[in-house]
Amino acid sequence: MKISDFNRKQIGKAIQLQDVRFSTKTDCIIVEIEKNEILVMHYEKEIEEIIYKAISEEDLIFNDYKFELLS
Repeated sequence: MKISDFNRKQIGKAIQLQDVRFSTKTDCIIVEIEKNEILVMHYEKEIEEIIYKAISEEDLIFNDYKFELLS
């Protein structure tokens, strides 16, 4: 998926974020959608904190991350 595939109606929706480089998958919630980036959040159990991550258009172009819409 591309950032342009997302719109404001999807804020609050669940996605699965796959970090291709480290082969990890994390369930996240979309917090904000901008023109060139998506801000997602997830709860990190190991450190007991909420983590925010900005995913840019370049991250998706270079296949650093992949999205799957869960809800």
